[in-house]
Amino acid sequence: MTNLQFQKHFTIDEARSLLPFLRKQLKEMARIHSELAQTGFDVYRGKYQPGFHPDTLEPYPRLYHRFLHLAREILDMGIQIKSFESGLVDFPALRPNGEEVFLCWKTDEEDIRFWHGLKAGFKGRRPLDSF
Repeated sequence: MTNLQFQKHFTIDEARSLLPFLRKQLKEMARIHSELAQTGFDVYRGKYQPGFHPDTLEPYPRLYHRFLHLAREILDMGIQIKSFESGLVDFPALRPNGEEVFLCWKTDEEDIRFWHGLKAGFKGRRPLDSF
């Protein structure tokens, strides 16, 4: 296990314990994204769309700083945000055989029920009972 891509690996129970926190964070991020999009600000590019910049000297809206803070809290825990709009996150984990994988969860799912290989992505999700 010397060639691992991630330093932090979550057990299923550790990941599950973070779901209430993640639901709250991702819901707030989606709300901020929607509000900023209405003003013409693109959170992916970190700038206003052409013709939308408000009459201010601030390069970034205050809400964008909040958005980045929320994202950083998640990322600093070692969790990967795949889509804040759909609430999709991956937790690096190790299978019992030592394979490095992701536990995969979306905010509309009640619990973590899927995992996938590092390169498989969402379409490669497999049921947790095969973990």
